[in-house]
Amino acid sequence: MWTFFMDQQTSKRPMVLLIDLDNCPKEMGKVSQVVDDYTRIIVCYGGIEPKVPLGLVTSLATAIHDGKLELIGMDRGGKNAADFGLAFWAGRLVTELPEETAFTILSDDTDLDHVVDLLTRSGRHAKRLNGQQRKQKAYTKAGTGSDSTDVELGGAVKQYVEMRLLPGKPRPAKRSTLLNSIKAVFSPKDGVSPETILKRLQDDGYLEINSKGKVVYLLDNFGEEEEVIHF
Repeated sequence: MWTFFMDQQTSKRPMVLLIDLDNCPKEMGKVSQVVDDYTRIIVCYGGIEPKVPLGLVTSLATAIHDGKLELIGMDRGGKNAADFGLAFWAGRLVTELPEETAFTILSDDTDLDHVVDLLTRSGRHAKRLNGQQRKQKAYTKAGTGSDSTDVELGGAVKQYVEMRLLPGKPRPAKRSTLLNSIKAVFSPKDGVSPETILKRLQDDGYLEINSKGKVVYLLDNFGEEEEVIHF
């Protein structure tokens, strides 16, 4: 369950949740737990099309039908496609919803801090939450810093997924070849360890590695044992 640290003032406001699904792929399964807490929820993806179990779709059907929850696929895909989609929707909802509306962006990508900053400069309450650590990232007009190592790692993982793991691309079948693939993309001067990137790929729900060293890509197998809906 996400911890949004909503203060008393914020909890009384209309609230918007913007989710970068490319950056936080595991969070889709948690939307049903918070859908009643938000006025609007926008989920954007630019790369991997989400596969959602029928049971989850059923639980979200009313919110989708009422327009409270929207899943937006960026037709052109590419790096940062979901970021641009969320930026567009943030601007659109600023014009549609009351001035006291609070915005929460769920993403590890610090590029979206620009959106948070613009929202706060326009008088809105806005924050970005880290989907991996689920820590609050609150921002004021003056702005605040963030952990540079986590920023580099999150960006490296996103870059690798888009370069090597999207559907249709040949993907490593074993841990050893996956690690070699990561090493081929990132050099020591990039400042990120291939082993650390591999662990982050597992922690973020992109893949698992079984006891025999075989790589299981979760985004392909999610919902494999039950009927799924493709958005």
